[in-house]
Amino acid sequence: MLSFTKLMLLSALVAAAHGQDRHDWQSVSRLHAGDRVRLSLKTGPVEGEFQNWTPQDATIGTVTAKREDVLKVELYRHGESRAKHAAFGAMFGFAGGFAGGASARPFFITRAQEGAIVGGAGAVIGAIIGVLLPTHSKEVIYSSR
Repeated sequence: MLSFTKLMLLSALVAAAHGQDRHDWQSVSRLHAGDRVRLSLKTGPVEGEFQNWTPQDATIGTVTAKREDVLKVELYRHGESRAKHAAFGAMFGFAGGFAGGASARPFFITRAQEGAIVGGAGAVIGAIIGVLLPTHSKEVIYSSR
């Protein structure tokens, strides 16, 4: 019963986080001075540091844009390092490879040895994929659509 209660509370928190209205100009108030943002305007994109906002406009770097001209405001999030991505990729690749190799029917070696060999190959592939993943992402703060 306790696990069910924890699951329900977690689900409610996730739903509340996703329930924030991105179409409300007030959501721009979440930004802090100095945050790196991308502003999509009717005339084209502007990237820079967030300065401030009012109910009528927002200032990014040296550009002040009126609310009615803003299509979207996106916050750049700094992600993990490529080394961390590679480490996680290698870890999951090894685990998947080991499980696959150990479950196969080996001919001349033991299951553990085959699992280690295939796991090593999986770790290399996982590390390569981890390095190729992007290290940053963008979060939509406001969208007029």
